[in-house]
Amino acid sequence: PPPATPPPSTPPPATPPPSLPPPPSSPVGAEKDPHLHFAHGGTADFKGRHGAYYNFFSAPGFSVSVKTEDATFKLRNPRHDLVVDGSFITAVHFVAGNASLPASTWDVASFHASRLNEFNTGTDVINGTCDGRPFVIGMGYDTSCSDLHIEMKFSSAIFKFREEWAVTVRGNTVYGHISGPAHRLDVSFSSIGDAAQRSLPHGIVGQSFSNNAPRVGKLDSYPKAGRFATSAMAEGAIDGEAAMYQVTQPFDIDFVFSRFRAAVLTAPVGGILPGKASSTEQNLPVLLN
Repeated sequence: PPPATPPPSTPPPATPPPSLPPPPSSPVGAEKDPHLHFAHGGTADFKGRHGAYYNFFSAPGFSVSVKTEDATFKLRNPRHDLVVDGSFITAVHFVAGNASLPASTWDVASFHASRLNEFNTGTDVINGTCDGRPFVIGMGYDTSCSDLHIEMKFSSAIFKFREEWAVTVRGNTVYGHISGPAHRLDVSFSSIGDAAQRSLPHGIVGQSFSNNAPRVGKLDSYPKAGRFATSAMAEGAIDGEAAMYQVTQPFDIDFVFSRFRAAVLTAPVGGILPGKASSTEQNLPVLLN
C-alpha cells in the first residue's frame, strides 16, 4: 500500500508580546500635604509658597494650576505624634481652548476648597466661564463647554478636556486641623488614548507623562514626635526649580515650560505609555484625639 500521508506539522506557538510595565500604584498628581506621584513611577513632596499659584499641567490648549496655602495640623498614628507646619492645595484652576483665539474665548473653571462644607461637598464649589457664559455648580450637577466637560458628584469632580485628558479633583477635610485652611484638595491626572504621545505635556506633574522614566525627588523626612516644618519642593524630580512653574494668577498659562500654545503632534511620539499621576497625602492614617 502507498505510504500514509504524514500529519500536518503543528505551527510553533506564537511568541508572546512583551509585557508592559505595571501601572503606577497611585494615580498621577498630588494628595494631602502635597505628595506627588508621577505618571511612570517616582514620588516627591511639594510644599509651595503660601498663597502662590503653580502650573501642575500644561498641554496644547489645556492648562491646570493649583494654589497652595500653609497650614498647621496634628499628625497622630502608630508611627507619629507630632505637629506639622505644612501646606495643602486649596484651589485648582483650569483653562481650555484654542491658543490661536483670544483668551476671552477660552473656557475657565475653578474648584475651591474654601466652599466645601462639613460634609466635604457644597452647591457652589466650582465656578467659571463656559462658552462665554458664567456658571456655578456643585454636588450632582455638570456642565459642558466647547473644550471642557465638568461633572461634580459628592466631594469630587471630573474635568475632561476633549478626548485627551481627565483630571479628578477631590475635596477633603484637613484632619487634625490647628490653623490655616480647614479643607484641602487632591488632584489626579489621566491620559486618554495617545494624548501623552501627541501633546508631550509639561508642568510640575505633567512632564512625567512625556517619557517613561520614573521621577524621584526630595521627600520630607517626618520625625516621630515634636514639631516639624515641611520644605521639599520636588527637587530632583522636575526640570529646573519650583519657581519656574509659578504663575501670577489663577488662569495664567505662561511659564518657562508652558505647552499651552504648542501644536498637537500629527504623529505620536513612539514608545510613551499611557499614565496616571496624582498629588496626594502620604499614606499615613491620621488618628484624632
